Amino acid sequence: MTDTVVHAATPPPHILGYTVRSRMRIWVSYIVPTCLGLLVYIVQTASDVALSYQHFSQKEPALGAGTLVLVILPPVITFIVVATSKEQRDCACSERNKCVALGIGLLKLFLFPFFVIFRLCTRLFWAIEGLFHDDDDVERMKCLAKATQTSNIELYLFVQAYAQAAPQIILQLYHMLVQDMFRNYETSAVQSLSLVFSAIDLAAITTSYHRMESQRRVGRHYPWATPQQVDSHRCQLEQNERLCCEAERKKRESERTITSFPESDKIMENFRARKSLPNSGEATHELQIQGEDEVDNDALEQLETRALLHSGPIDNATDEEKIQGTRPRLKVRYEDLGDLDTIEVLDSIPETPAPPPPPKTAPPELPVLKPTEEDPPTPDLRRTMSDNEHRKSRRVTRPLSQLETFKDMLLVNAQLYIKENVPHPPKLLMGRLKDEDPEEHTVLISQSPKPSPLTPKDVVDFYFPRPTKIVNGIQQDDFAGRTVSFFGWIAFITMRMLSLSTFCVFYPKAFFILVGVHYALMLGCLALETRCRGSWSRSLFLLLLAYIYIYVLMEFRVSFKNIRLWYGGYLVLTLVENITISSIWYANEEFESWWFGFIWEWIVYSGILFLATLIVYYCILRPKEVSLIVEDDSPQGDQQESPGDQAVA
Repeated sequence: MTDTVVHAATPPPHILGYTVRSRMRIWVSYIVPTCLGLLVYIVQTASDVALSYQHFSQKEPALGAGTLVLVILPPVITFIVVATSKEQRDCACSERNKCVALGIGLLKLFLFPFFVIFRLCTRLFWAIEGLFHDDDDVERMKCLAKATQTSNIELYLFVQAYAQAAPQIILQLYHMLVQDMFRNYETSAVQSLSLVFSAIDLAAITTSYHRMESQRRVGRHYPWATPQQVDSHRCQLEQNERLCCEAERKKRESERTITSFPESDKIMENFRARKSLPNSGEATHELQIQGEDEVDNDALEQLETRALLHSGPIDNATDEEKIQGTRPRLKVRYEDLGDLDTIEVLDSIPETPAPPPPPKTAPPELPVLKPTEEDPPTPDLRRTMSDNEHRKSRRVTRPLSQLETFKDMLLVNAQLYIKENVPHPPKLLMGRLKDEDPEEHTVLISQSPKPSPLTPKDVVDFYFPRPTKIVNGIQQDDFAGRTVSFFGWIAFITMRMLSLSTFCVFYPKAFFILVGVHYALMLGCLALETRCRGSWSRSLFLLLLAYIYIYVLMEFRVSFKNIRLWYGGYLVLTLVENITISSIWYANEEFESWWFGFIWEWIVYSGILFLATLIVYYCILRPKEVSLIVEDDSPQGDQQESPGDQAVA
């Protein structure tokens, strides 16, 4: 395992910013949550079944039937959505017959508690097995991969939290509050046990999935996804790693090409030396310049100039300006260029080709002339092998030859750029057909080609670069962040459930109106966020998601464009609702028991604890934001719904 995690596929390898060993990560990310989940599920299921039996024994069949229906409802919903999902059916029938797959599904439906316990025990076994291997060992990685293997049982646990635990809390709290002092304390004890573990289960599931969509974009997959879904997420992470390495390589290559001017240090030293010395007429240093002055196409003049650089009265003069001042000036005879204004000369073509370059035996350098006012005009310094009658034509053709050279340079550069950067088409498209036989223009393809092994060169002859995009998301919470978030959701759920239950006791009609308005508001916000796009299954899931938003808020299957606006608005709305409805019954009603005063205090204290955990989580423990570079095939990817998406819908 690497210490730096740039995706959300696995839990982060650190706690409070400090990297922990692989063994500690197994304890805090696999063993402890699995043990707690196993304990909570056993106690919650057993207490709900016992509570249903207790209601039937107390001659309350309606409450007993309602409690039992809430226990059976999650496995029925899971079986229906798995059976109606094409991806889940294909995955279940890929290794076995359809009848066998249906029989296994029905067996999971009727014996769902045993399959859940078997699933959690299997995860616990492989997590403990991973402790007996060395750090970063292949066998340990295989054990952890088996521990996190996807299963439909995870979908059942998700549905159970909101189809069983949440309504069970409202129902049992309402029944406890409407009872008088002469109640059955055995039933009350079982109800208390069911309430506590149902709240723990609801808070644990909300902690795991409250930012699921942001994490799924950067590598995390649904725990009930098919193997094809898991492979696609793995390919996405490998693609991101490849593209990041390529971007880093290009960055390093671009940094190598950016080099400093080689003579900059020497120039700055000379400048500081001139500034430090007093003004004088003596030479400070001598600079040797070798240059070439192209006078004609058939001759290159070698010039050698010795320039004495002085720190004279012109302090701001640079070395280049002083060199220009000492460079010899070549005089041009304008009487020889008089014919350039005529069209006939410009349109004429030289009769003789360009002369060859000067021989190697020519003198390498020429004397530097210092012209004065009394000197005659400067003689022609060109060394050519042609006669004087062709000099005018050569002067005329000099600009034309420079344009030809410039054109050749552009063509060569364009060819090199195309060869290096533009992908070439396959060789089959580049083949030329013979024009002699017109029958050969038709390409005949055999109906039964001979089988031959295909190599990568045969399959793909060229590669077109595909557009990429950056996908933003967040990492999974570490152990500290998950713990604080869990207690925060416990406090929020306690405040929310107590407020709704006590308000339902005093004002049942107003309670249903409040819940209906809240549901309609959440459904409208979801429709505005998604623009009502998607299939009918997605629209149906939005109806179920608005029901979940009555109790808690989570980013699940709907990517929030403004996450702060969603969470801030939802928390303000629910806090105002809880405080308002609690203040109404606390200020206007007369209590026959001390329970209601105790509930009021619990509502206030739970709200304060929730705000404290929210501040600590957001300011200190919130997960880091990460980005992935993936190939932009979103038009196809957005239309495909994952099996987990369809299963939830």
